[in-house]
Amino acid sequence: MGGTLTSMNRSILSLAAAAIIVVTLASCASGPDSRPAGPNSGTLTRLPGIDRTEWTCVELTDADGKPIAVTDQPPSLFISAEGRASGFAGVNRYFAEATVGNSMNAHNVPLRFGPVGATRMAGPPERMALEGAFTSMLGGVRSATIASSPRGAVLTLRNERGDCARFEAVRAQ
Repeated sequence: MGGTLTSMNRSILSLAAAAIIVVTLASCASGPDSRPAGPNSGTLTRLPGIDRTEWTCVELTDADGKPIAVTDQPPSLFISAEGRASGFAGVNRYFAEATVGNSMNAHNVPLRFGPVGATRMAGPPERMALEGAFTSMLGGVRSATIASSPRGAVLTLRNERGDCARFEAVRAQ
């Protein structure tokens, strides 16, 4: 019986140690944190995370790197905590799976989007062209950065060639 108590005590101690490790790691894994606004500014700005923030597209390039005119109804992006991307693409609503990688900073966060689905309404040619470029761009995204600007937080998406879209934060949820 003494051996059984020792075995039970070891099991209890192991469970307690595991619980302490989990709580410690969970307290270290926080959401958005304070990061310097610029390399020499010395001021701290609280930046939102990529997910749970609504973003509005302010700049977009096509597959060849040429700028695409963002219309009066710009595309938007929202990534839920569960990894579902959705938003407005120019005419239609879209959705896709999003995989946000782990990163210790906001300067190069791995980001990938799965196949994009969308509603299927027609619209003016310039907005349909914007929508086509936007949804195509999502498929090529490989990473993202978040930075501070005078207008607020800026999300930049990058493909293998470089920057392909820039967004401004609308609101964090």
